[in-house]
Amino acid sequence: MGTTSRADVARQQEINGRVSTLLQHAASVMVARKADCLAPFDLTVTQYTAMLMLRCNPGSSSAQLARLCRVTPQSMSVVTAALEQRGLAQRTPAAIHPRVMALTLTRRGAILLNRADLAAREVDARYEEEFTADELAALRHLLERARRVLDDPRKSAGAPSGG
Repeated sequence: MGTTSRADVARQQEINGRVSTLLQHAASVMVARKADCLAPFDLTVTQYTAMLMLRCNPGSSSAQLARLCRVTPQSMSVVTAALEQRGLAQRTPAAIHPRVMALTLTRRGAILLNRADLAAREVDARYEEEFTADELAALRHLLERARRVLDDPRKSAGAPSGG
C-alpha cells in the first residue's frame, strides 16, 4: 500500500464518524453474530426474521411478510419456499381471496423458532448489557426516530425541502 496523506486520514476519520457508517458497521457485526448462532438450526437471519414475523402475524401473505421483514417480494418467495420445504411453514388459501396464500408456522416451525430465538436473544443480551436501562430506552427511541425520518419519502435524499 502507498503512503496515506493527512487529508486521506482526515477523510477516513470523517467517514468512520458518520452515524450511517457506525450503524452499518454495528448492523453488519450483529447480523454476522446472529448468523453464527442460527447456523446450528440451519436458519439464515432472514428465515429467522420471517419466522418471528409469522409468529406475531400468522396468516400473512408472502408480500406482507416481505414488507414486515424489509426485503423484496422475490427474496421472501425464496425464504418462504425454503421454510415450506423444511416443513417449518405452510400456506393455505386466505379468507380474503382464494388466490392469496396465507402463511403460518407449523408446529415443527414454532418449536424450532423457540429454540433459535433463545440463541439469537443471547446476541442481543451481549450488547444490551453494555448499556443502562435509560441508555437502551434512549437508543431505541433515537433509532426509531431515524427510521421514521428515512422512511418518510418527503425527507429522502434529493427531495426538495419545504420552505
